Amino acid sequence: MIPPDGPELKKLKTAARERFMSLAAPWIERFEIRYGVSPLRWTLRDMNSRWGSCSMTTRRITLNLKLFHKPDECVEYVIVHELCHLLYPDHGKKFYALLSSELPDWKLKKKLLNNKII
Repeated sequence: MIPPDGPELKKLKTAARERFMSLAAPWIERFEIRYGVSPLRWTLRDMNSRWGSCSMTTRRITLNLKLFHKPDECVEYVIVHELCHLLYPDHGKKFYALLSSELPDWKLKKKLLNNKII
């Protein structure tokens, strides 16, 4: 559950930003060195239908606040997935080839994220 506007939401956003940026930092550096891309801005939102989004034009990555309640490997999957969108805006073969080369076990992490692992 995401708390309504107020001090609890602010506290959650602060904790989420610290955790997410800690997990993202090595991946940001890796993508910058390997591919010459990095996000210009990170935002957090309570989203209902996505775990994350990426705008290639503004180079902004948005992460769902609900990820805070997921294991680190799930957050890592979403971060790498969105970083791949800085190079490929769609979910085509090149996108999945890049995702697979960077995070070979992404399918397992995606299943865990979506609670499809028994």
